Amino acid sequence: MDDELKRIWVADEGCIGCRLCERACPTGAMRVEDKQARIDYALCIACGMCATKCRKGVIHDTLGIYAPAQ
Repeated sequence: MDDELKRIWVADEGCIGCRLCERACPTGAMRVEDKQARIDYALCIACGMCATKCRKGVIHDTLGIYAPAQ
């Protein structure tokens, strides 16, 4: 997938590896490795479930639709 089509992305810093995003992802696209969330864009459908569950607000979308959980 081209970078401009990646609507969901994870900041390089701030992830604590809690795996809430991993559990929220309906397609299994989110994986936490070495305390950093990573997205498999081949599986990602950009639904934003991961972003809404992230306690640290490090998962973003390029359109600014999904707000981090409070």
